[in-house]
Amino acid sequence: MTDKEQVFGIDLGTTYSVIAFINDFGQAEVIRNREGEETTPSVVYFESATSFVVGKEAKNEIVAHHDATVSLIKRSMGTDFPLQFFGTEFRPESISALILKDLVEFAQQATGIDTNKVAITVPAYFGRGETAATRQAAEIAGLEVVGIITEPVAAALSVGVTGDKAETLFVYDLGGGTFDCTVLEFSPGTGDSSGATSGTVMEVLAIDGHRSLGGADWDQRLFELVKAKFIAQAGLGDEDPTEDEDFVQKLTNEVEDLKKSLSRKEKAGASLRYGDVALKVEVTRAEFETATRTLVDQTLDIVRRTLATAQQKRPDLKLEEVLLVGGSSKMPMIQASLENEMGWSLRKTDLDLAVAKGAAIYGQGISLRPPTPTPVGGTDDTGTEERKLAPDVIIFNGEELEIRNALSRSLGLRWVRESAAVPGEWEHFIGFVAHQQESLPLRRPFTGFAAQDNTTNLTIRIYEQISGVEDENPKSNTEVTPTSGATLTNLPNLPAHSAIEFELSISSQGEAQLSAFEPISNQRIDLPITLSVMQAADVAKAKQAVEGMVRA
Repeated sequence: MTDKEQVFGIDLGTTYSVIAFINDFGQAEVIRNREGEETTPSVVYFESATSFVVGKEAKNEIVAHHDATVSLIKRSMGTDFPLQFFGTEFRPESISALILKDLVEFAQQATGIDTNKVAITVPAYFGRGETAATRQAAEIAGLEVVGIITEPVAAALSVGVTGDKAETLFVYDLGGGTFDCTVLEFSPGTGDSSGATSGTVMEVLAIDGHRSLGGADWDQRLFELVKAKFIAQAGLGDEDPTEDEDFVQKLTNEVEDLKKSLSRKEKAGASLRYGDVALKVEVTRAEFETATRTLVDQTLDIVRRTLATAQQKRPDLKLEEVLLVGGSSKMPMIQASLENEMGWSLRKTDLDLAVAKGAAIYGQGISLRPPTPTPVGGTDDTGTEERKLAPDVIIFNGEELEIRNALSRSLGLRWVRESAAVPGEWEHFIGFVAHQQESLPLRRPFTGFAAQDNTTNLTIRIYEQISGVEDENPKSNTEVTPTSGATLTNLPNLPAHSAIEFELSISSQGEAQLSAFEPISNQRIDLPITLSVMQAADVAKAKQAVEGMVRA
């Protein structure tokens, strides 16, 4: 492939990130970083107003320079969480952009591939806000995103499932900061009216997860366990050694190595010093597993919930394989719990590398697929919309593969109705139109009605579900109406119950648009649905700031 056809695949992780590409042998290969390691800590240290460091060097500064260091930023993606460094504001998107910039610039040097095209992974349960923020991070970094792919789908691609027979997979993905569960169904395409291709179809049947549950939480439990043992052995009483920054830095570094050792051995130790006290604190695997058992149980609850959702779609659901993904899945307690409590036989992937490899395969598959033909009549809005709603088809193992994603969170409009509690009064509620777990792409027409006589203006407000279940209360949802607003104006004094025609469309990548049409006045409004904290002007300003930053 030429450089223009090459696409870097990036697993932008909470604690570690990985970048991969397709090598000359057609295999997905991880690109080692400056230290020769396959994974790079997702940590940024601001050395000055114009210089930064990413990775292991930055991680070593977390305690000593905590005011200038950022970690676990993925947990804040899609939220309004500005940070100040040397007088400049950096939002989560900008922090992530620095990580992406560093990964790609070194990958270009290491491989000699001159491309800024990337395919980036996100957790399957990310909503519009987090996904939009990921795209914006790449834009701020000066990268061209050819596609966003969910982490479980990327992991499935990395193991080379052929799909030449009907097969159902469960993906258990425990990363450093997030947890993801997905049920995937592979089958030969049928060429039916839904737009399936003649090749393999990969359909997401169910998704679930937790954006703030991952290996970092196991680290914190182990930190507290070792700290308590040190205090007891040293006889410190109420004295808190974590008030000493050197102790905290040493224990923070020791904890990760200790956790890795306990995955291989039944007992491991950490050498610590506080003042004149120097001790080696030993921890057994059993003690660690007891301290973190509730975290394991949280993942199992989500596993069972995901299976129940998939069984609603496929009552005769049978799993052929269970894929274990994510660096934190290396812990023996995870594998033992899934085998003993779920009765599963596990297929281990490259664990912390599988997602990036799958992203590279996905990116290449996009570059190899034939260009979408221009619709008859040119590139008008209708043609553009049709292309957006086309199936997500890539070239995989020389054949077409259609990926049918699932909607991670329900979408609805704010409506009014007469209050059941107080007759004669109106109340607002969210009426959901597209529901969590529905297959993508989708197009959903529906009808609304004017609530009162002499309606001349109609304001449309769109909401996205927050919790795991739909809730009609507007306060229990997030508004995703465009910042510019959405109002049909100068309507011809519509009488109550006059019909308004709506259509919600959601692409295979989860990009949504709502259209509203009032037939009497012949008015139409088209609304892109995004949940971006950063607006276009914010992105442009952030891009300029990141362009001015150099790696120390």
